[in-house]
Amino acid sequence: MAAGLIALILGVGFIGSRGGSSAGSADSQAASGSIQPLAGVTESSTTIPTPMTTSGQEPTLPPITRSLSEGQSGDDVQMLQERLAELGFDPGPADGIFGTLTTQSVWAFEKLVLQIPRTEATGAISPDAWERLRDPGLAVQPRRPTNGQANHTEVYLPEQVLIVFHQDEPVLISHISSGELNPDGTPAEYCETATYDTDAQGRELEEPVTKQVCALAKTPGGVFTNQRMVEGKRVSPLGGMWDPVYFNYGIAVHGALTVPNEPASHGCVRLPMHISSYYQDLVDVGERILVWNGEKEPEQVTETESLPSFDYADPDATTTTTTPPATTATSTTTPTTSPSTTAKPTPTSPPTTKPRPRPTTTTTTTTTTVPPSTTPPSSDPVPPGP
Repeated sequence: MAAGLIALILGVGFIGSRGGSSAGSADSQAASGSIQPLAGVTESSTTIPTPMTTSGQEPTLPPITRSLSEGQSGDDVQMLQERLAELGFDPGPADGIFGTLTTQSVWAFEKLVLQIPRTEATGAISPDAWERLRDPGLAVQPRRPTNGQANHTEVYLPEQVLIVFHQDEPVLISHISSGELNPDGTPAEYCETATYDTDAQGRELEEPVTKQVCALAKTPGGVFTNQRMVEGKRVSPLGGMWDPVYFNYGIAVHGALTVPNEPASHGCVRLPMHISSYYQDLVDVGERILVWNGEKEPEQVTETESLPSFDYADPDATTTTTTPPATTATSTTTPTTSPSTTAKPTPTSPPTTKPRPRPTTTTTTTTTTVPPSTTPPSSDPVPPGP
């Protein structure tokens, strides 16, 4: 018991399989290497920090004499950028200019290494924070190591950080933005007029379909596998995304023009654009992706809990219903105007499955509430400009 507790505190364990996230298939197991189920976990350890290593060796990089933040420039900024890149926190070009990309990489460092709560991250590096950065032995370790046998991705929703590990070595540590949350931490509801040109799995439809839908901006926790990739821009039900890697129905890790320091998507995992341009080169279809939701270990999330929020009709939407005349082979969306009459108009009855005795074309405004459909959200909306 004591040994299991120590292992849990150190973040040591192995990811397991779960049928609801396709983790137990033979193909996934082969692609992910030899990964065994996590044993002895009875309580959540999602608040335990990601394991770090330090060396205690004398730093080779010089100290800094000022705090570094967005808008500054100089040799010390370039030194910071080069050190972040060396550790896997991609700050963009090491050009000595502290811009948005450097700020996002510093956010990830603050939240992951310094254990600063997401809401308190500043995007700045003080001289004290630089002391941690210039430790020659500083390294990030996976929460689910594979004994160096497999590549996998870990996503920490409370910290809003994603890490790609190659044989337990971090090759990318990125700030992310996942599904938008209410003040109480529950997924926020959104309602959109969405034009679908992809199905529930992200595959392109023959003809786009426009619907007025609502859903919850839910990024579920759990153990998943990368299912498919699309290069370039994909216009999906709620807008555009770049270089998506789908791992949970229509939920994908993808590039976005805005990746704020807060959950802001409709369920997908947003990456900065400069990182999404090569993210697909770091991961493969069939590799494991574990998502910590801040409440349960990924292996403890049930199949139902791991499902995304499925779209349902907007109860406040106004729709136009058209019944085509029997003498035509195709329907029309142009309402017809009935001849004037002195008789009192007959109210339009609700649609039924029984055919009407006479073909008529009517335009009606109805408000309906229907159960959720089986179409999951496939992406985020097109974010505003840079």
